[in-house]
Amino acid sequence: MPYWKAYLLGIPTLFIYTLVWMARVCKEIRQKAEVLGIEGKHTSFKHMFWWNMLGCCCFGPMIATHRFFKTLGKVETMLSK
Repeated sequence: MPYWKAYLLGIPTLFIYTLVWMARVCKEIRQKAEVLGIEGKHTSFKHMFWWNMLGCCCFGPMIATHRFFKTLGKVETMLSK
């Protein structure tokens, strides 16, 4: 499902649907990183979900998003080689 559809479905659910959708994408990226043999800390379903839910009053979403894009960048670098 494209992000914009997940975003629109998230509006009536207070963006819980969007958060779960994003966490599932994180799970897929983590699996791809493991298949490619990329070492280090990776994003995950739990990392994205809980940092956004419990850390929403402080810097939780920034921490989760940073690790998401860091893992995504590593995966894209490996795939472009």
